[in-house]
Amino acid sequence: MDAAALLQRFEEHLQPSQPTAGAEPVDIVGYGEVSTVFRLAGLPGHVCKRMAGFRDAAAVQRYIDVVQRYIERLTVLGVPVAATVPVSVRTPVSGEVVYLLQPQLDGAGLGNHLLRTAGDGVLLAAIERVLAIARTLLLANRAARDGRAVTVDAQLSNWHFPVAGDSVGVPTLIDVGTPFMRLGGVDEMGIELFLAPVPALMRPLYRRLRLVERYIDDYFDPRTLLIDLLGNFHKEGRSDRIDLGVTCVNRWLGGPGAELDARPITRGAVDRYYRKDAQLLELFLKVRRLDRWVRTRLLRGRYNFILPGPIRR
Repeated sequence: MDAAALLQRFEEHLQPSQPTAGAEPVDIVGYGEVSTVFRLAGLPGHVCKRMAGFRDAAAVQRYIDVVQRYIERLTVLGVPVAATVPVSVRTPVSGEVVYLLQPQLDGAGLGNHLLRTAGDGVLLAAIERVLAIARTLLLANRAARDGRAVTVDAQLSNWHFPVAGDSVGVPTLIDVGTPFMRLGGVDEMGIELFLAPVPALMRPLYRRLRLVERYIDDYFDPRTLLIDLLGNFHKEGRSDRIDLGVTCVNRWLGGPGAELDARPITRGAVDRYYRKDAQLLELFLKVRRLDRWVRTRLLRGRYNFILPGPIRR
């Protein structure tokens, strides 16, 4: 059975409230805010990210087109990206869903693993590798005459690093499910996929306050991008390494990153940013759980998104 057929069958039997309860052996690798990453026994050596919330087949095709152009743009700018194959499936119950299929990479090279376990030398080298990529993209945005801009979520967990002893090579980006790409200041992905998990009664508020756009803005701002990178150390349980990261980033901002004209970062700024972000995400998760309860228990319908259990933020 090919990947598309297997994923179609998996989706047909998937119960989002109990994603591992089906006949197909499956492990959950991780959760995004609007996605879930699986490892299926029928696809050995691969992982797949499930993206739901598409209005129709046209929305699916637009999303796939943007993902592919995002990967192409990053590649042109010299950013290695994990081989990614979008697979669209549709069922009468769940509607349109996209799975992003990637090879499973060695866990020892994943950025969050290095953050938790590697020595200071390797961690600093990994951070500097990501900083170099961020510099390339942000300066390319400034120089672009066609109005195109591209960036990444720089958190270490989104990268896979080749490590040999104390040497760290150029990392590979593994998270392309959210294509951070703009044309003339407009997000090419649009905001509808981000709004899909938001309870319907709250969507007008999100639109009026431009909450999605403001969320994406952070990744195009050099200083906020770097603060977010370091803030993720809290979520990974290594807040004790933030000061080391702050020193590394500020040294870099005074050297190779000076052209970005970003003010130095403080530990307080990192902590405040993460605390605010974590509180908003926790509130969003609680609201979504309530929405799921209303849809499934009161209305006897289906909630098509997979929610994690308790999260340590």
